Order: sequence, then C-alpha cells, then structure tokens
Amino acid sequence: MATTGRVLAHYQSGAQTRRIDELVRAAGGMFVQVHPDTARRAGLVEGAKAAVVSRRGRTEATVRCDDSMRLDTVFLPFHFAGSGRANLLTNPALDPTSRMPEFKVCAVKLEVA
Repeated sequence: MATTGRVLAHYQSGAQTRRIDELVRAAGGMFVQVHPDTARRAGLVEGAKAAVVSRRGRTEATVRCDDSMRLDTVFLPFHFAGSGRANLLTNPALDPTSRMPEFKVCAVKLEVA
C-alpha cells in the first residue's frame, strides 16, 4: 500500500520551494521510503532506483530504507513534478463539495527499475 505526503523542505506541490537550491538539497529528489525487509523482498537496496507501479500508472524513485516503516506500506512525497510524480499512481478524484483531492492511498508493487 502506498501513501503520499509532505517532506519538511517543500510546501504543497513544491512549485515554489523546488526553485530554492537549499531546499532542493535538503529534500533531494523523488524517493520511495520503505522498510528494509520490504525493499529486500522486492530485490531493492538503499539508493537503488525502484519502479513503483499501481493499476493507474508508474513512477520511478530512489529507495530510502527506514526501519520505522510498516512492512505493508510505502511512502512517496507529492512535491515532485513530471514523470516522477506520485500522483501518477493515485486516483484523481476530488471531493464534490470542497474540490480537495481525496486521500492518496493505493495498492502498489515495487520493482527494480
């Protein structure tokens, strides 16, 4: 299961904060955060490129292993644009009243990129 969210160095989509060199260096590029055992089962290691695939799409990200992650969950930041964006994987549905995006959670498969 994948979930998306923020990283400290970027605000919302990152359209403004990705233009500030210090913040870009602090956040790095697109990544997928996973438990080390989850990475190992997918044939991945820290720093490797992974393909994250859902029924809606595919993106590539650098693997970041984190012992505090659940074994059944991966995290992707939503601040990055282009072909590396997390929203390629998720449902584009909006709340009919507020027009806010629904929570971004979806089933994914990790593969060696």
